[in-house]
Amino acid sequence: MNFYDYIKMPQAEFEEKYINTRLVMRNEHPTFPLYIYAYGREAVHEQVWDYVTMRCRGIIVHKETGEIIARPFEKFFNYGTANMPETDPTDWTVFGLSDRWKVNEPTVWEKVDGFLCTGYKWDGRWYVASKGSFTSPHAKWATNWLQGHGWLNMYLPDSKTPVFEGICSSLRIVVDYGAREEMVLLALIDNETGEEMPPEQLKLWAECVNVSVARQHDITMQEAHQNTYDESVKNKEGYVLTWYRTGQPPFRLKLKFADYLRLHRLVTGVSPKHILEVLRNGWTTELDEYFNASTPWFSHFVTKWKRTIEGEYERIDNHSKIIYAGVLETVQNSPVYKNLGDIRKEFAYHFTKPENVEFSGVLFAMLDGKDYKQVIWKKVKNAPFMKGGHTLVDAHTI
Repeated sequence: MNFYDYIKMPQAEFEEKYINTRLVMRNEHPTFPLYIYAYGREAVHEQVWDYVTMRCRGIIVHKETGEIIARPFEKFFNYGTANMPETDPTDWTVFGLSDRWKVNEPTVWEKVDGFLCTGYKWDGRWYVASKGSFTSPHAKWATNWLQGHGWLNMYLPDSKTPVFEGICSSLRIVVDYGAREEMVLLALIDNETGEEMPPEQLKLWAECVNVSVARQHDITMQEAHQNTYDESVKNKEGYVLTWYRTGQPPFRLKLKFADYLRLHRLVTGVSPKHILEVLRNGWTTELDEYFNASTPWFSHFVTKWKRTIEGEYERIDNHSKIIYAGVLETVQNSPVYKNLGDIRKEFAYHFTKPENVEFSGVLFAMLDGKDYKQVIWKKVKNAPFMKGGHTLVDAHTI
């Protein structure tokens, strides 16, 4: 299938409305004539979920012909997502969706807490892309894993796309899988129609090619939904409800456990700048949650940044106090000390010397009796090392 037929939009219009506005990001393969399209941060922040953005979730396209090389899942949402009635089963009858989904119970899969891996074949060899990249650490790890497990020249019709969830201890999200590292097969997707191989066939095929599939739960949608409210459930993400359909993609919904949602908000939402604000404002309860009610690797992440931020604060504070004491002694011994009109000028002269200028803002705050601690916090916030600080996990990239 041609990509522009798939999104029902001419190339020029797609470029103008989605690429130029960064609603969709396009990355080019460093060697092969391939593009990968994934919805951008703008789409996430502005909640622009339309026919195009929902279909650009790591889809791989031949840059010259526009043909779809690999077609992963379309965007799907959490059960009961606000302003999306199609995700709320209580509204399905009202919105005329009951005939499509409510008649049959879904297949309930374990939601594996890894990263999306889209298999694609080029020149007879199999490779893997992450959601938006051919060369991310996730893509490189997944490609090495797959090729190392017999997939270098594995036979699979060019019209099919294998989609996996990657589990790697060094690329973990929330759930701790211990030493387990593998690619879990989620689906085989027809590039033309989006139809997926039914569960029982998928399991048989996975066994033949030496990969595992996610666990299938023999429970109803209502039971799965109720289970996710159990806050005692730890170290599990949730479920994926899947209604398979002939000749078209399945309909999916995500259900996540309460404790997973809490931890996910931490690892994807707490940046070094937020840690700085927690320290600056003395939010001890929040800091306690980071250390005692999170994951070991998130606690380590916070510890590292806390030590770095506090170290920089102490450096500025100590240097400023030493400089101020020295300047004060110098000024007090100066002939101009008794002349009030010249005192500030004398302090300014010393504060702005090349060796002191880095701390001048703090020094002037000390001189004027202001809250110089806030000046220090501002300097720490603007330190070069803070500019490269990101959350432990970038939710947009996984």
